[in-house]
Amino acid sequence: MTKSDTVLFGFNRKTLSDEAKAQLDSFVQSLDGVNRYIVEIQGFTDKTGTAVYNDELSQERAQAVARYLASHKVPLRNITMLGTGVADGDQKTREERAQGRKVDVRIYVPEI
Repeated sequence: MTKSDTVLFGFNRKTLSDEAKAQLDSFVQSLDGVNRYIVEIQGFTDKTGTAVYNDELSQERAQAVARYLASHKVPLRNITMLGTGVADGDQKTREERAQGRKVDVRIYVPEI
C-alpha cells in the first residue's frame, strides 16, 4: 500500500461534501505518473440503524467515492469497492460514531 485516506460522511448521508471532494482531488493527484495501481474503496457506517440499512448505506457511500474517482480519470478497471456495514469500534460517543461514517480509500502498487 502506498497511500491511504479516509473520507467522512454526515449522519445518514451518502453524498460527498465539498471537503471530501477536495480530499479525493488530492488523492487523485497522487496517482500522477503511476502506471499500475489498484484503488481499494471500503465503505462503513456507524452502529445506528438496522444491519440491512447499514449494509446498503455503506455500499452507497463506497459507490459515491468510486463514481467521483472515475469521473476524475481513475479507470474503473483499477477500482475495487465494498460496503462492509458497521465500522469496528465501541461507538459509545457521538464523536466515535461520527468517525465510523466513513469510506477508506487505499492505493496499492505492485512491486516490480
